[in-house]
Amino acid sequence: MNRIFEHKHIIIGGDNLNSLSIIRSLGEKGIRPIAIIIAENHIPQVRKSKYIQRYIKTSSEEESLNVLLSYADVSCPPFVYTSDDNHQSMLDLHYDQLANKFYFFNAGQAGRINHYMDKENLCQLAHECGFRVPKREVVDLGVLPKQITYPVITKTINSYSAGWKRDVGIYYSGSELSEAYKEMISKRLLLQEYITKKNELEVHGFSINGGEEVYLSYYSLYYRFTETTFGGYKYYKPLVDEVVAEKIKKMIRKVRYTGNFEVEFLVDQGDELVFLEINFRFPLSNYACTYGGANMPYLWAQSTIQSKIVYPESVKDFFSFKNEAIDFSQTIGRKKMSLTKWIRETIHTDCLLIYNRHDIKPFIGYWLGKVKRIVKKRL
Repeated sequence: MNRIFEHKHIIIGGDNLNSLSIIRSLGEKGIRPIAIIIAENHIPQVRKSKYIQRYIKTSSEEESLNVLLSYADVSCPPFVYTSDDNHQSMLDLHYDQLANKFYFFNAGQAGRINHYMDKENLCQLAHECGFRVPKREVVDLGVLPKQITYPVITKTINSYSAGWKRDVGIYYSGSELSEAYKEMISKRLLLQEYITKKNELEVHGFSINGGEEVYLSYYSLYYRFTETTFGGYKYYKPLVDEVVAEKIKKMIRKVRYTGNFEVEFLVDQGDELVFLEINFRFPLSNYACTYGGANMPYLWAQSTIQSKIVYPESVKDFFSFKNEAIDFSQTIGRKKMSLTKWIRETIHTDCLLIYNRHDIKPFIGYWLGKVKRIVKKRL
């Protein structure tokens, strides 16, 4: 019997498409995970999946942690998969309670992942490992930059801060930035030089044994995007650039990280990669790798049990992927494409995030929920 089925598999995160993607990846391998889920302001997705063994709704990260601890097992540790920074931060801080009782994403000691979730610390590490990083400056809210010139892009210090989406913006002068500060909620911000991007590139991977062994599967580039956000339509290819791969592996070793991750880069007008961040968790588009043949949750679990990297049998050389929700908003919502053209393009996309013919109820529920919200707003 495959030893992986002797262990429990637990998703801990929000009720969103990221968690759903992990569930589907495991489900397609015959694993029905337990889902410890915080209800969010998203249209519910997780509970509708046919692959769920048990759905446990919580109201806070702390409650989720307590539920998770009830599954602690030293003799047969459950695998824990995180889908957001808030839960990953929490698990990292409670490392000592979880160690030896679970297989979870960690850096070998409490607080170490949180240290590298700080974008300033992470950019310093990236620079040490040979990547180009944007010029930057950490400031208190309301303070104008003294070391970098305009235009600047504002970001929160880490991705679990309350304003991590709201406080992102591009500003071309001190007066613009001062005015924007009045609407921001973060107490401290990272100001970075604004680099006109040609594209954005993401690399997917996982590591075991404290980062000593790393597998990098795919990289992706976007067909379209906005100035400040990722797009919803892109393509994937296997990562074959050994120079980039070795720099990423060096970073993961220095963090001493075990788990799944995603590395994000900006591609400048000269096609040079500029490091942005590492997400020490599954990214939203993690199911795309599964479609391509690299089922990252399953491969990480197998590699953990065998204490060596287990590689996929084969992977696709190229495929397109679309997050229908984001791409619909950025094209149809902004009147950049006709609905007919969008539907035709979507039909011909190789892999979709929400639609899955093997697990159809989340797709139906999502679009019915969209229609209900639109109707409610108009009433």
